Amino acid sequence: MRLDIDSMMCWGAIQPGSHRVGEMRLHQFYGDDIDVKYESLAGDPSNSWLRLRYSMADYRSGGELKIDDKVYLAPTRPHFGGLRWWFVCPHLNRRVRKLYLPLGGRHFWSRRAYEFAYASQRETKYDRALRRARKLRLRLGGDPADDEYPDKPPRMRWATYNRLMDRLVAADGVADERLVLAARLLGK
Repeated sequence: MRLDIDSMMCWGAIQPGSHRVGEMRLHQFYGDDIDVKYESLAGDPSNSWLRLRYSMADYRSGGELKIDDKVYLAPTRPHFGGLRWWFVCPHLNRRVRKLYLPLGGRHFWSRRAYEFAYASQRETKYDRALRRARKLRLRLGGDPADDEYPDKPPRMRWATYNRLMDRLVAADGVADERLVLAARLLGK
């Protein structure tokens, strides 16, 4: 489960300069939904917070846990004006845009606090080359699953098309190189 400060501000759970109270339902991929009661105060940069109260089953004992957390909010001023709001991770005390509650977790913390990795960080060199080739084929107007090189799209400049085709050929070369190496290893 994930809390995103941008989406919470869009639907009104957090509004700068006001005190908000409400309830939201978070959906889990693996089981029960969690009803979260929230209270937010965003105004004074030194005292802005989001309070989260929810109940969940303890995975170890099976009993019910009642969680009451306070997540501080911190604003920054971008160069183009206005304010950008951030969650402050309760575990690491760092500004983050999203907080997560994984399976077995009890509190909403940042990705780094739970040591989550992005999917691309677990990919091999071969997988990264395949993903890059699919994205380039799609950008060139071709079918990402097709091995054919797409023709130049009608409104694309030739310089752009040639640059993207060079990248596509290079990505296909890396993918083919790894595929040939795997075939040799299987053939022995």
